[in-house]
Amino acid sequence: MNMKSPQIIAGILAAIALIGGTLHAQTEDEGAKPALELGVPFSDHAVLQQKAKLPVWGTSLSGARVTVRFDGQIKTTDADNQGVWRIELDPMDAVKLASVNDCPEGKTMIVVSEKDGKKAVREIKNLIMGDVWLCAGQSNMAGKMRTSLSRHFPENSIEKADYPALRQMISGQGTAWLVCSPETAPEIKKVAFFFGRRLQQDALVPVGLICAAVGGSKIESWLNQEPYPIGGIHTKLIEPLVGYGLRGALWYQGESNENDRRLYQPKLQSLITGWRTVWNQGEFPVYFVQLPGIGVSSLDNPAGGDGRAEIRQASVETLKLKNTGLAVTIDVGAKGEHPPNKYDTGVRLARLALHHDYGFTELTPSPLYKNHAIKNGTIRISFDHAPGGLMIARKEGFPPPSPTPDAKLQWLSIQSKDGRWYWAEGHIDGSELVVSSKDVHEPIAVRYAYTQHPAGHLLYNKQGQPVSPFSTIGYGSKKKPQKK
Repeated sequence: MNMKSPQIIAGILAAIALIGGTLHAQTEDEGAKPALELGVPFSDHAVLQQKAKLPVWGTSLSGARVTVRFDGQIKTTDADNQGVWRIELDPMDAVKLASVNDCPEGKTMIVVSEKDGKKAVREIKNLIMGDVWLCAGQSNMAGKMRTSLSRHFPENSIEKADYPALRQMISGQGTAWLVCSPETAPEIKKVAFFFGRRLQQDALVPVGLICAAVGGSKIESWLNQEPYPIGGIHTKLIEPLVGYGLRGALWYQGESNENDRRLYQPKLQSLITGWRTVWNQGEFPVYFVQLPGIGVSSLDNPAGGDGRAEIRQASVETLKLKNTGLAVTIDVGAKGEHPPNKYDTGVRLARLALHHDYGFTELTPSPLYKNHAIKNGTIRISFDHAPGGLMIARKEGFPPPSPTPDAKLQWLSIQSKDGRWYWAEGHIDGSELVVSSKDVHEPIAVRYAYTQHPAGHLLYNKQGQPVSPFSTIGYGSKKKPQKK
């Protein structure tokens, strides 16, 4: 990352905050000691990104000599004429956990600033190496665990939350890192908690969760590159973090942009490429939540396309970007904007990371439409991520979906060559879905769950992951219905 760029320097200067570590003034004149401040993420109990170069930055007096000592490394630089300094430590490995209740011994980072014979020292304690994930979005990402047992799975999630290697920092709310315990767990963001808990359970790695979420925010306020102006939330909550080592990012937003429909796609793409550009850490993974169902869908509209259909399709279209993934949540929605089940949302995000980044390829994410073939009045649909086959099932609450093999697959429609849409029958053939209708002899397209709230008997893979809503013709229709 080029720390001399005006945007990054401005972000650092605007965001530098004093950390909670110990400050020692090693000079006779207390008032004359050089200033020494570190960037927002650097404070006691932090998780530092493993297996990557580790930038450490802050401000001091112009021209001060700054030294960072950590885990046997000693690196030195001079603050520039604005007082900004940055040091890059060599990559370090995390200690694998014996269990989610385990934690490696924390280490201390010592930062020293010296100028004209005066010295200031800052110690940052109980630091551990692990994987750091940025968790951003609006209110459904911002919601805390709190103590409502009925909204946790299992209900004793807080009581058993003794996870000392799971830690959270909230951007914009000081610099404190919170170590997860039964006492602190109610303050951890709910989606992030269930994501981190599942990630640790399987990968046995310390996890740092940096949460930046604002209820009711639109995606425009998070963007940072042309053709969109730099958003206020990006400036306030993201810029102070830029450069801090990340394993990846999670995004749960779109409710406030629901009316954008297909126009949400270029904005989501800009968010992802914009983050990757300013971080300059390569194409790190970004996993986003496809919006859950809300309200009630009409049974009189087999064409679909209503409500959140197109913004969900916009999420699918964004998967063309490398190292992205989609957490499908159509089956955990509610009539209101804040579905209580954030457990499945967090776990499905974790499955994406485990599958793509941690080698757990047997943990499949949600199946996605891949292609189709039309033959003899039927359309055969093929999917990614359905190696063990498909099933019809119904999900109620937190438990896994219950197979309902004799039930009719709902929200499945087929288009005839004259452009009209009809409700259709779906027959599962291993990992494929064969779609037909007695009313359509020459079909041209299929849509599934392409509506506001497709509740009921839905399509899953055998691991219980819901198939993403799809339209074999994307947003549009090849033909407009002919008038009778």
